[in-house]
Amino acid sequence: MLREPAEADDVTIRYAWVNEIEAMTVAIVRGSTSAQVLDVYGGNPTSVGDYPFAQLADLQGDGTDMRFHVQFIDLDDRVVVLENNGWSGSLPEIARRCSADGGEFFSVYWNVNGFGLVTAADDGTVTARFEHLYPYAPQAAPHEVRPDWAIGPEVEVETATQVCFALMEQRTGVEFDPSWLAVRRPTYQVPDPHWLYRRVEGADKP
Repeated sequence: MLREPAEADDVTIRYAWVNEIEAMTVAIVRGSTSAQVLDVYGGNPTSVGDYPFAQLADLQGDGTDMRFHVQFIDLDDRVVVLENNGWSGSLPEIARRCSADGGEFFSVYWNVNGFGLVTAADDGTVTARFEHLYPYAPQAAPHEVRPDWAIGPEVEVETATQVCFALMEQRTGVEFDPSWLAVRRPTYQVPDPHWLYRRVEGADKP
């Protein structure tokens, strides 16, 4: 659902459900089709089947043979990209490529260890890159790209992921509906993004 931009504090409570998800990356892309995004993610264009979001974890395997997957939701002029325990949407090189030629990219990522990132790019340039546990900070740290909309009083760690989703809605106009995760969707295998762009200098740098 597309919404008019809203203040992040007004919508944070609506995203309390995200705290029940152990690991996730969601990216919202404007200016590219799902097929184009899948190509940037290095995915196989042949679906491995239709699955609800939670079941993607069962497809991964474990150890050195882990397999990663993405799903897409086409929403007006935007594409929502879902990953369960994957992190392609957090890689700056992918953000740059998905937003090239006047596009926009915004992602929120966190893993089972509680580490995560917010990444945004406009027209091929990374405009935000900071730890998701600190969606607001008094000022940017040296290793961060922190725009004005992410400067402010720090929030409680317990609500940080909710605030990230509120910021995502505020910046993209997309209200993330948790019912999307229950829908069986075509699912595509993708490689580890660091391996995919291993020969691109600075692929993991903003």
